[in-house]
Amino acid sequence: MSEKDLTDIIKCFYNEKTDGTYKTLLSAKKSSKFPYVYRAWKKDGKILDKELVYGYGEIVSTIKRADEKIYKRLIK
Repeated sequence: MSEKDLTDIIKCFYNEKTDGTYKTLLSAKKSSKFPYVYRAWKKDGKILDKELVYGYGEIVSTIKRADEKIYKRLIK
């Protein structure tokens, strides 16, 4: 995927337990008990890639770091 293809990407948070996407990390965390929340990049309603940011009751990765990892994987 090229950088041009990433122009209309929507960045959101995905809760694995509810199978839903949310605008904020807080809303994704509150949506279920013991959530696993991923930073997700969506395009045309489909999740292109995701990276775990919250799980096991604590922050696993920063949002910035998750975005960097996703970006590197999508540009390849």
